[in-house]
Amino acid sequence: MRSVILGVDGLTFRVLHPMIQCGELPHFRRLSEEGCEAVLASKYPPLTPPAWVSLSTGMKPAAHGVYDFWEYQEQPEDGSCEGSRKARVQTHRKGGKAIWNILSEYGRQSLVINVPLTYPPEPINGIMVSGFMTPSEEVEFTYPHSFKEELFRVVPGYQIDLNHDEMDNMNLTGQSERLIAATLRMTERRIELISYLLKEKPWDLCYVAFVGPDRLQHPLWQKISTMDERATEYFRVLDKGLGLILDQLQPEDCLFVVSDHGFQGINQTFAINDFLQRKELLKLRAEASSRDAGRAQVKYLLKRSGLLPLARQVKTLLRHRGLLKEAFGDITRPLLTDLDWERTEAYVPSLSGFPGSYGDIFFREDVSPERVMGVAEDLKRQVNPHTGQELVDAIYTKESYGEGQFALHEPHLLVLPTEGITFRMDLGNRDLWEEASHVHGTHQKDGVLYAYGGGIKRGYHASQAEIFDLVPTVLYSMRLPFPHTFDGKVIEDLFTEERKQAERSSVAAGHENEGSLTRKKLKKLLDE
Repeated sequence: MRSVILGVDGLTFRVLHPMIQCGELPHFRRLSEEGCEAVLASKYPPLTPPAWVSLSTGMKPAAHGVYDFWEYQEQPEDGSCEGSRKARVQTHRKGGKAIWNILSEYGRQSLVINVPLTYPPEPINGIMVSGFMTPSEEVEFTYPHSFKEELFRVVPGYQIDLNHDEMDNMNLTGQSERLIAATLRMTERRIELISYLLKEKPWDLCYVAFVGPDRLQHPLWQKISTMDERATEYFRVLDKGLGLILDQLQPEDCLFVVSDHGFQGINQTFAINDFLQRKELLKLRAEASSRDAGRAQVKYLLKRSGLLPLARQVKTLLRHRGLLKEAFGDITRPLLTDLDWERTEAYVPSLSGFPGSYGDIFFREDVSPERVMGVAEDLKRQVNPHTGQELVDAIYTKESYGEGQFALHEPHLLVLPTEGITFRMDLGNRDLWEEASHVHGTHQKDGVLYAYGGGIKRGYHASQAEIFDLVPTVLYSMRLPFPHTFDGKVIEDLFTEERKQAERSSVAAGHENEGSLTRKKLKKLLDE
């Protein structure tokens, strides 16, 4: 029995359902009518790196070690100053076995294509092509290394991802057509590679990721959500790729379509670090406080004159052209400067929360649980004074990240805002609440799950699942034993009663012979 995992970054039912209803996505309609559909929740947090690694391992961040694009030093040194709290970018999980490692130990072959945070590629029984967070196509991004030459011979012009500097410039200058065209080219090349591999290479698992929706929905959410024909062309191309994959499946095979998070449009922001500063939890060094006050005055005047949106556009354009440096960085950098570490009790270092629509508040390790809970309760009381909308949808403590060797030592609050709101991390805002100059696309916790194939129910809407449920569910579909305990569980709701009964009968009868390769592999794992 074989399985395909088709992972799509940022895929959401908010786009799929209207397009399916209009008859534009026949293959997604087939999954809905002949398979199962469910919301796949992504909450800890709804961000690309931890979500994809949880999808791939069946574990929460405390077990695999990925919480953000960045790995942060847990505490600054005593008496330290600017920049002392170190952060480094993450391109690979720190621990835990991914599903392709498990299958390799069972003697099964995997094709792992473009899955985020798989650089450098690791040795597996099969082929791996690294995905998002790989530096470029110039590095060794395939396993085996020799496959790189074959890849470019079969698919000339293959891209791991769009060039992010070029993508930002296209967004800033309003070149949406160029962005759409570049995303389509990248996607078409990925489909060519998958079609080749499924036909020409042996495989038991094919796990492929597409990143196009995320690249388009952040800047073009308003057009996509209103079903603009050109802006939604990507999803028609993706549907064709899905059809090619469906054509390669045998009756007993299974297909799982998943997304690492959903998407939404936001028109309100909340300045969470300013909130912490006003609660005297975040403290700046004296010279930084003066700059902060000056920035607040300038921003206030620009806002009153109606020039703030234009000023932000100019500022962002100058920054991307290397003509402006900011003390607090941009979305690709952590916020680690100008803090008075000796007096700061809490702050949000990661700017990832703006596109991710979440806030991860780091507390100093000696802050009491009562103080942390006081901040949580205060945030729950925050209401937009103009609309009456509450700020908080849910707040989680660090325990939500799970248990494991990479568990956080310091207290944390993970804050998910209500619909249409995200967080600003910059300081110097007179108003905590601000209306966005235009609708942005940001992440949202409700992702996509489709299941289709042998033993899967037909036309069924299953109950909500979690992203770390995928790996145990795929192993179950392949009738493979679990090598260890997962944070996730089998989504039994997807499977027919006949399939579940066959599994129960198999277990009761000891159907898997002790001398089989699978049993030998499992016994070896348990004996280690």
